[in-house]
Amino acid sequence: MISMFESVVAALTIAVVFQSLILDMAGNVGTQSLAVSIRVLADPDLKRKQKLFLVWKEMRTGFVNGVIIGAGSALVLGIFIHLSAGYGWMESYAISGCIAVAMIVSMVISSFTGTAVPILFQHFGIDPAAASGPLITTLNDLIGATTYYSMVWIFLIQMLHI
Repeated sequence: MISMFESVVAALTIAVVFQSLILDMAGNVGTQSLAVSIRVLADPDLKRKQKLFLVWKEMRTGFVNGVIIGAGSALVLGIFIHLSAGYGWMESYAISGCIAVAMIVSMVISSFTGTAVPILFQHFGIDPAAASGPLITTLNDLIGATTYYSMVWIFLIQMLHI
């Protein structure tokens, strides 16, 4: 997946440094959503409306976590990028802002997949506790990397010409 964004990495190599931050946070959110979902899905009387509410609730939680962690990260990373990579303050905070927004989007999507995949598996009679983890981890990594590098390409390279 990353090789598809080779031109992005070549144009803005500092982006690679923060890839693991986004993927790790998205993975953590997806795993937490999975754990909550498995616990809730243990109730055999759970209605469809309650399952949809669970998905919505986990996505909101992912968003709130993303905003808090993303904002904190943006502030700290802007300083780090300026001091370590020699970018000006505006460019440093544009890069850290892009990282924050990518983190928020990835965390919301990861909370969705962490909740929706076990519900889908249960619907098809597959044990969600046994089958969900590897699929969610893979999906979150693919989605997180695609989201991050797409945003770097659109916002930082195409729009801001960094």
